[in-house]
Amino acid sequence: MKPQDAVEDKTLTTALKELASKYDVLLKRWKKEAHKLKQRYPWLHIHQAARYLELLGEEQTESFLSTRGKQLMKTIRVNTLKTTTASLRRRLEEKGFQLRPHPYIDYGLVIDHAPYSPGASLEYLLGYYTIQGPASMLAVPALEPERAERIADMCAGAGVKTTQLAQHNPRAEIYAFDTNKRKLAALKNNLSRLGVANVAAYHVDARTAPSILGEEEAGAVLLDAPCSGEGLIPFQKGRWPRSFEDIMSRVKLQYQLAMTAARLLHPKGVLVYSTCTVSVEENEYLLTLLLETHPELKPEPPPIRGGIPGFTEYLGLPIEPSLREACRRFLPHIHATEGFTICRLRKT
Repeated sequence: MKPQDAVEDKTLTTALKELASKYDVLLKRWKKEAHKLKQRYPWLHIHQAARYLELLGEEQTESFLSTRGKQLMKTIRVNTLKTTTASLRRRLEEKGFQLRPHPYIDYGLVIDHAPYSPGASLEYLLGYYTIQGPASMLAVPALEPERAERIADMCAGAGVKTTQLAQHNPRAEIYAFDTNKRKLAALKNNLSRLGVANVAAYHVDARTAPSILGEEEAGAVLLDAPCSGEGLIPFQKGRWPRSFEDIMSRVKLQYQLAMTAARLLHPKGVLVYSTCTVSVEENEYLLTLLLETHPELKPEPPPIRGGIPGFTEYLGLPIEPSLREACRRFLPHIHATEGFTICRLRKT
């Protein structure tokens, strides 16, 4: 084991012990209120209820949990490799779609009414657009991939953000990594449908990416990390219990992926870390741990509109203050988006 690896392991072990001790206090503090919430929302884990109450307070927690998917914006991302926002909007409106501009991004459209499924139109099949969450769409512009010659998408999945990276920079070398064969098959289909030709996809664990791409070889890294998915709670598929142990297991994986991302970046390169969750543990606290072991990474504000600043006060945890401005949070009950967190770091 390298000395740096030993330091990283120790940092993670210490952090997980710290979280466990904080959770003991948290349960005692919110025991009564958490049980009341669980009675109203039977799918909720008592641990979740206590975390949300600590993070958001009673009134906002109720608003968050009561928000449903139909209250959120339904959005599509225009594929500017093939068409323009104005042209696509005109074509879809002629077919009976009611559309308006995305409030935070110029190539996004909000669907207020669809005469049929947006995934069944000719324009969709031709690759003029793809379906994407309203907040998820902001992670790529936060990275500014048009400034990089080589880009790594560490957890590419079906390639929605991968193809968005190519939309911003069709000349860059883009490396996409994922462990799920079925998602990579979907990524291949999306590359073909959207007309993307500058992506190399690998069926590997992203933690092995430096052996493929090389250390300090990427000018931009997108780490849309596997997370607890708490930002999807407005949807039925997102309503399932998450215990303290579930959160800590996510933090462990996210930390390892973030360490790899730091090694991939060349000096002056940019890392955007994003999750579809509301937990501080998986976002600001996790990045604080990353900064402890990689002081060459400096938080900086992402160049995107919308959202609220990052959370830097939670459970008395030591959270880097500069992450307040380096992170943008989107919450279902405030922004009518999925719950999403986007943070930007630069390697100096």
